[in-house]
Amino acid sequence: MMVRYIMSLLILSMFSLIMIPVYAEVTSLQTDRALYAIDMNVYFTGTVDATDSQKVVNLVIHDPYGKLVLITGTTSKSDGSFQITVNTDDPTQFSLAGTYDATAFVNDESGGKTVLFDFSPNGSPIVHQTPVTQNNTQLSGTNEGNLSLQTSNQQYKYVLNEGMTIDDALALAKINSASIGSEQHSAGYDFKNILYPVMAICGASMVGFILYRKKMTASKSGTTSLESSITNDIDETKGDYALVILKNRLAKGEITIDEFKVLKDALSEP
Repeated sequence: MMVRYIMSLLILSMFSLIMIPVYAEVTSLQTDRALYAIDMNVYFTGTVDATDSQKVVNLVIHDPYGKLVLITGTTSKSDGSFQITVNTDDPTQFSLAGTYDATAFVNDESGGKTVLFDFSPNGSPIVHQTPVTQNNTQLSGTNEGNLSLQTSNQQYKYVLNEGMTIDDALALAKINSASIGSEQHSAGYDFKNILYPVMAICGASMVGFILYRKKMTASKSGTTSLESSITNDIDETKGDYALVILKNRLAKGEITIDEFKVLKDALSEP
């Protein structure tokens, strides 16, 4: 009987632990500023659950890379409120510019609250980059009423806020059109740069062909004249050769003087 009683108590205890909802130990946490510089006090204030009043509240701070830089704490008041002050003068704790996170809790860090704050050694603002997804063309709205127009083909992005008038929107549209027109003009100009050299090469080729034809015609004419001159020279040479033969025959006594004259006259006739 005793064993059954103990087992029943254990089972009931486990069941109650499972059924009891997990509540937040720290119900609120905030800082007095959003940006801090060197040697400034960061005032963390918040509240805990009524059941955790007058208990120790732990505070852990991590740097922008998630490294633990500080653990501190205080005791909450009877009304559940607490305040923790941290100074940023220690360079081993605060040296990197960026966003730090601080979590306050009583027993379990998962039951606490986390707040973010920026730290910059020289006090300059921290730039928070928001990732933007570019689609083909989409119009997206945010809770603050901003509209972002994204076009991947032209890679133009405009942000229209609540204070922008219709004239401003039309001006942006004109700028877009002018940019597209300038791109098209650049493309046409590139085409002309290619066309003009091709036309020049074709024209030079035609002029060269015409000059070549003229040169060939003149060469043929010169060849015809030369052939005619050579033919005339050959004819004259033939006439002189025949006269020489006649003279040799006359000298040898083969023909008389009268025959020589007759033959000479015959050779002289055209």
